[in-house]
Amino acid sequence: MTTILVFFWVTVALYSGSTACYFLEFSQKQERFLRPGFILAVAGFVFHTICLSFYWSRPGFFSFATFEVINDAAWSGICVFLVVSFISKVLRPEGFLVMLFTMLTMVWAAVSNKEISPTPPSFDTPWFLVHVIASAFAYGFMLLAASNGLLYILKTKYSGDPFYDRLPDLKKLDDSNYLFIGIGFVMLTLMIMSGAFWTQSVYGNYWSWDPLEVQSLITWFLYAIWMHLRLTLGWRGIRLAWYALLALPVMVIAIWGIPFVPEMFHKGFRVDHYVK
Repeated sequence: MTTILVFFWVTVALYSGSTACYFLEFSQKQERFLRPGFILAVAGFVFHTICLSFYWSRPGFFSFATFEVINDAAWSGICVFLVVSFISKVLRPEGFLVMLFTMLTMVWAAVSNKEISPTPPSFDTPWFLVHVIASAFAYGFMLLAASNGLLYILKTKYSGDPFYDRLPDLKKLDDSNYLFIGIGFVMLTLMIMSGAFWTQSVYGNYWSWDPLEVQSLITWFLYAIWMHLRLTLGWRGIRLAWYALLALPVMVIAIWGIPFVPEMFHKGFRVDHYVK
């Protein structure tokens, strides 16, 4: 565990530096901070990946402990951001919100219980892996969509400002938002479906109506409405940008809800199987 924490704190330090650079870029309107901010994010991601690999690679060890869940979510958010940024360099300013949210998740992981517990027998199913991966990357793409929406809002509000005029054009931001939420919505759907199959294999039913399941379903409907507004009603631009930005906290609550709700399937599920 000591080795994991060393890499974890190095990751936090690098992400902190990246967040500071992105903050200075927008607060001082200095594009020169973008490159070091991005480089620090890449370096932090490397150490973050090494950190996660230590407990992911240990056979028989994984749980829904807060440290692991939030650490994985933070990693997936950075992963999606970096992949997109290497494909389209003009979207790298999205790191402003991405790094801010990542630091919030890393701070929460830092103050949580870091003990890695043995994997319960009920986790020994492919549906568990699908469920965890889908939920992590759903968050990653929705985080990027919210960051994209923030850039759209800033570019619209400060039109004519040379600093904001250099951001991607509004159509590209709008189309990118649709792409990110579309992929994230597929991941959300896969998360809920795999969770249902997982529940059925343990309890004999596909849905238990525990608070986290309900919250996940609410999140799914929230983004389903976003897709409906765009595809059916033809919404575009600033309204959907605000929608994507404000919907992100709901997604975060769905992931962070695990440690805050004392009686529910996900938490009792873990404890019940430890004592068997």
